[in-house]
Amino acid sequence: MVSEPVVKAMMEIAALSFVVPFAFVLIWKMRFRKSIIPSLTGVLVFLTFGIILKSVPNLLFLSVDSPVSRFINGSIWAYAIYCGLAAGIFEEAGRYVAFKLFLKNHDYRESSVAYGLGHGGIECIVVLGFAMLQNFTYAQIINAGQMEEMISTFPDESAKAVFMDLQQAIINMTVQDCIWAGVERLSALALQVSLSVLVYQAARIQNKKHLLAIAILLHALIDVFAAFSQQGRLPVAVIEIVIIIYALIVSVFAYKIYTSLPHDDRKSAESRQNWSFASKKLEKDSSSGNGSTGDGNGN
Repeated sequence: MVSEPVVKAMMEIAALSFVVPFAFVLIWKMRFRKSIIPSLTGVLVFLTFGIILKSVPNLLFLSVDSPVSRFINGSIWAYAIYCGLAAGIFEEAGRYVAFKLFLKNHDYRESSVAYGLGHGGIECIVVLGFAMLQNFTYAQIINAGQMEEMISTFPDESAKAVFMDLQQAIINMTVQDCIWAGVERLSALALQVSLSVLVYQAARIQNKKHLLAIAILLHALIDVFAAFSQQGRLPVAVIEIVIIIYALIVSVFAYKIYTSLPHDDRKSAESRQNWSFASKKLEKDSSSGNGSTGDGNGN
C-alpha cells in the first residue's frame, strides 16, 4: 500500500510542476513587458531537439542490439557519459539554432532568460509533472488492490518484471522523495536558464562561440550525475545536493555574463523621444499663450 501522505505529495508536486513554470514565464513577461515568443520557442526547441531528435541516437546506441549498445549498456561510465553528451549536444545545439535563426529580432538579454524559462519549464512538466501523475495513477491502482491483477494479464515476462519493479518503487516512495524531486527540478530550471544565457551570448557575439562548447560540457556533466542516480549507483540525496550546488555555481557564472549583455533600449528610447516631443509642444503652447495675453493687454 502507498500511504496517504505520499499520494497527496505526488499530486501536489505534479500540480506545482505545471503551475510554477507558467508562473515564472508570466512574471518575467509582466516584469519586463517583453514578448512571450522566446518562451514558446524554448518549449518547441526542447520538444524537438531534447526529445524527438535525441530519440534517434538513443534508439541506435541504446535500444537496438549491437556491439555498441551492449558496450554502453554494460558499462555505467559509458552509459553516463553517453547520456550526458547526448543531452548536452542536442539541447545546446537547439538553443543555439533558436537564438541564431528563430529569435534574431529578440536581440536583448531578457530574451535569453525568457527562452530558458520556456525550455526548462516544459522539461519540468514532462520530466516531473507527467511522472508524478503516472505515479499517482499507479498508487491509486495499487491501493485498490488491482496492480497485481493487471500485471498477471501481461503475456511477456520481461514486462511483468518491469511493472513489478515499478510497483515496489512506488510503494517504497516517501514524502521526502517527492520533495527532493521538486527541489531537483527547480535547480534544473535555474540551470536551464543559466545555460540559455551562455548560448545567447555565443550566438550573438562573434568572439564568444566557445561559450557554446562550455554550455555543452556543463550540461553533459550534470547529466552524467543524473545517469549514475538512475542506475542506483549514488544515493538520491547526494545527487540532489550536488545538483543544487552545481546549479548555484553555474547561475552565478551566468549572472555575471547576463549583466554584461545589452538591454533592450528601444522602448525606453521611444519613451524619451515621446517625452521630449511632449515637453517641446507644451513649451510652444505656453509661449503662444503668453503672446496672446500680451496682445490682449496691449489692445
